[in-house]
Amino acid sequence: MKKTEIKQSPNDKKQYKHLVLSNGLAVLLVHQPDAEKSAAALCVRAGHFDDPPERQGLAHFTEHMLFLGSQKYPIAGSFQNFVSHHGGNNNAWTGTEHSTYFFDIDTDYFADGLQHFADMFSAPLFAENYIEKERQAIEAEFTLKLKDDGRRIYQVHKETVNPAHPFAKFSVGNLQTLADSPQQSLRDSLLGFYQQYYLANQMTLVLVAPDTLQAQQSWAEQWFAALPHGDCPRDWLEQPLYLPEQLGIELLIEPHKEMHKLVLTFALPGIQRWYPYKLVSFIAHLLGDEGPGSLYAVLKSAGWINQLSAGGGIDGSNFKDFSISCELTQAGMAATEQIISMVFQYLAMLQQAPFPAQLYRERQQLLHWSFCYQEPSTTEQTATELAVNMHHYPVEDIVFGDYRMETPPESLYREILSYFQPDTMRLMLIAPGLNCTQKARWYHTPYQVKAIPASFLQSLLQATPSKQLQLPEANPYLVHELALLPASATREKPECLYQDQSLTLWFKPDADFHTPKGHIYLQLSLPHSIQSCWHLAATRLWVELLNDEIQQAFYPASTAGLGYSLHVQKQGISLHSYGLSNNQIQLLLDVLQHICHFKIIPGRFAELKQQLMRHWRDSHKNKPVASLFSQLSALLHPLNPAIDMLLVELEAMQLDDFANFNQQLLQPLHIEAFMVGNWQPHEAMELQQRLSGWLADKASCLPLSVPERSTRGLGPVWLTIDVDHHDHALVIYLPAQDKSPQHIARFMFANHLLAPRYFQQLRTEQQLGYLVGTGYVPVNTLPGLAFYIQSPTADCVQLYHATIDFYRALLLELESLNQQEFEELKQGLMSQLQDKDTSLSSRAKRLWLAIGQDDLQFSLTQQITEALIALTKQEFVHFFHQLLSPDYDAIFLATDGVPRHSHLKFTTSAELLSQLDDAS
Repeated sequence: MKKTEIKQSPNDKKQYKHLVLSNGLAVLLVHQPDAEKSAAALCVRAGHFDDPPERQGLAHFTEHMLFLGSQKYPIAGSFQNFVSHHGGNNNAWTGTEHSTYFFDIDTDYFADGLQHFADMFSAPLFAENYIEKERQAIEAEFTLKLKDDGRRIYQVHKETVNPAHPFAKFSVGNLQTLADSPQQSLRDSLLGFYQQYYLANQMTLVLVAPDTLQAQQSWAEQWFAALPHGDCPRDWLEQPLYLPEQLGIELLIEPHKEMHKLVLTFALPGIQRWYPYKLVSFIAHLLGDEGPGSLYAVLKSAGWINQLSAGGGIDGSNFKDFSISCELTQAGMAATEQIISMVFQYLAMLQQAPFPAQLYRERQQLLHWSFCYQEPSTTEQTATELAVNMHHYPVEDIVFGDYRMETPPESLYREILSYFQPDTMRLMLIAPGLNCTQKARWYHTPYQVKAIPASFLQSLLQATPSKQLQLPEANPYLVHELALLPASATREKPECLYQDQSLTLWFKPDADFHTPKGHIYLQLSLPHSIQSCWHLAATRLWVELLNDEIQQAFYPASTAGLGYSLHVQKQGISLHSYGLSNNQIQLLLDVLQHICHFKIIPGRFAELKQQLMRHWRDSHKNKPVASLFSQLSALLHPLNPAIDMLLVELEAMQLDDFANFNQQLLQPLHIEAFMVGNWQPHEAMELQQRLSGWLADKASCLPLSVPERSTRGLGPVWLTIDVDHHDHALVIYLPAQDKSPQHIARFMFANHLLAPRYFQQLRTEQQLGYLVGTGYVPVNTLPGLAFYIQSPTADCVQLYHATIDFYRALLLELESLNQQEFEELKQGLMSQLQDKDTSLSSRAKRLWLAIGQDDLQFSLTQQITEALIALTKQEFVHFFHQLLSPDYDAIFLATDGVPRHSHLKFTTSAELLSQLDDAS
């Protein structure tokens, strides 16, 4: 048999081998010699489309149950504990037509992990005592998202498609859909689903490891050949997604949060067969362009939209929704017909113009470079992506399929454009206060379905190109040749290349990843931005307005392999440019010049002020746990006040005062800069000289220190926070006493130990909530630990007692650990600390964070590792006891409840804030 070659990037040094086991399981083995962790992913062709009509949510429920014990490993959660114990992570997701499971782990334990992983699929227990527990978990997950607008709008979509198409099914499930019935128990349904779909020939498996292909093949054959095999008779999707009466309609939908959106969706057939041409994404690129003469530019200049995106939408085996989504202004709400007409004028231009070959070649060139200079990904990402790709691409394109972009026949381009017709369109208007006459099932979303008037559809059919509209011009940021630094140019650490009163520049040439990319970070310290809460609110609005102004000017850069982000950070603003190193310095300076000449436009000031106010008001409708963490950040970060305080200042903000603020903002300032990647030293000097030139007419200042608030001496306090949600939530924050590597190591190790056990006990065993976990939470570089839990049923007093009881039980377990078990736990965390950077992007983030933390020797991770090595069990048990002591300076943030404990102090956010400020 002829061996099929898997096409891979010249920058990809991995070895691949594809095989099919005797049971029909398709396997891809990946030998990655430099991998520090090994990973596996299994993707089964079964998703919520396969749910029986009477058991909707069953695919999702099956995913949950597979983790709860197997024949050889009967203890529920043992796989998660094993993986976490040995420095790894695991997860799974259920999609429409596939479900994917994956994990990574220290390489020395990969073989053991694979045995456990394989047994999950070959011999799951589906234990009766966990059926009810996971049914409750699914219910908790469902109720968690009852106010999530994504889910609420999605359900309206489901109710207005062909009911015979599986997309119409309720994918999540809840107590009602997963209840036992007289005809069949849930466990019997679960077994039937597993036996029907979880068959080897419906699965793909990917292993990624430094072990040889021969060793990996032996593991696959030894443990995965036991997966069930057999026939799975199933029909490909034949029912259309939409019936004729479900096209040419308008949906009015009332959201939970305040938003104003118009979405035009066009019904396309399944597009997988066209993957070699990427034509649908190319058409999305044309429609989503933001340059002069673009649909976005014309609609924004008319004052009708703030944002426009194209190409999104659901897709599957026999359908693709192509959506054009507009974020509307108040004026746009009254001009929806004009907006829709302009969309069809742009479509008419595309349909009448020749195929834009030059623009297509630009996209081909960028995708070709992305493939040739493909950056590494983590082993887990590699395994997961390839396991899914194996279901969609032929063997030779498993790696290359996402990058293949061949020049298409023009007839295919015309065929795809032919689907963009008024009679294949659905409109969706999402805004508060619409006249809605129906409520969607499950999520109770108010909506109404209206037929689009035939006269309007006829006018759209006759649309002709507008003189205002034009195709994108040749991209000024696109280069034709790329050059790589030699490997010898890489320096081990950043060096401070330049420093004066107004500028500090760090530089690290880096060729380790063989990519023509780079990153430049600028931190602009702006004393004027942090003078008061008013100034903090004004700075946030200023960044919104600046991004709004420059978005159109620099859109070509974002389509030429370059990008930038500008946001409020620390004591000023942060500017980050990234992507191909060619022309990146010019992009950065172009952005800075726009900052210098930024003028406030009254209409945009009013519009974006209102938009930001809506966003801040809606923050109260976030998940309760998120709201509690936001409140915690506001208490401990002096430069991050509570949203309510910012909102008061923003509401009162006047245009004249804001214009004065704009004139003063950049005087004085200091820039701290970091340049890393495919850069020569002379390019770093060019950046320094051009930044110094930009700073020449500006007053300088020293870098600003970040103010801090300390909880030391306050003892445990309990805050009750009001949230707009029916769930109960509790966050317990335990801060360290100092920032030493020893304390960082202890708090990191505590989280490493607690996280899987807390989840297993309170989520899986006790079913107290769906959103359950612990986290290492550094605040102002001070280490800390947080417990969080959100529950639809248990109040905060119950959650508090359950957490304390869990902690005490774990303390006893910790004291009984032998020395070998303790050292193994430490090794699991050390392997995570010692992970190498997997990409230039991850390295750039790590080094920039170190500079921001004044870790200028870039040695903090090594110091933490050394502290962890030196940590004894006795010291750690003592540390664990301290965290539980009655006088520990903990903060409890809760949505309700008052536990009866004398050591807790009950206060308000305002009172605690005053105490923290006095203590600081």
